[in-house]
Amino acid sequence: MRTPRAVVFAVLLAVAAAGCGSLAPRYAQEARSSYISARAVLAGLQEFPSQMELLLRGGDWETLGKKGEGLIEDARDLVSATYAAFNAVVEKCEALKGERSRKHDPYAEKLLELVRLNERIIGGYTEFLSLSSSALEGVPYLEDPQALMPVLEAMDAVASRIQEQFAELESLEEQAEALYLEIAR
Repeated sequence: MRTPRAVVFAVLLAVAAAGCGSLAPRYAQEARSSYISARAVLAGLQEFPSQMELLLRGGDWETLGKKGEGLIEDARDLVSATYAAFNAVVEKCEALKGERSRKHDPYAEKLLELVRLNERIIGGYTEFLSLSSSALEGVPYLEDPQALMPVLEAMDAVASRIQEQFAELESLEEQAEALYLEIAR
């Protein structure tokens, strides 16, 4: 009677070693969902530069400071929420990598690469927030509107860099999605 148990145990061990019963597919799906959620949070932050530009160009110097501070505070909250959302993606990717699946590991690595790029983008928004705050500190510019130009030019440079990073992000996201569709078969 011991032989059948030993055979069953050996078969179960072989099945487990082969990856059957792996949680990798579930973790890959969770990591993908977490990434999609994190990008949705980042989408809210993407609106900040244009909102701030409209506010600065509006010229309503009496309400500019208060409105600008409100915009900046909201954007800072979004920065924190966005970092937290991408940290959740990292946790899901680490769980996926913990499964040590040759099939799923490249997807986890691609998502982690996306997280790093998104973190650089968030850093760009943080820099933009700082510049926006500096612009508001110098208000009003009624005496010398040209004094605002260096800050506006720096803001434009940061916004351009962010846009370039988003173009790179789109390409990486397409690659990640292709990997996911391949492993989900």
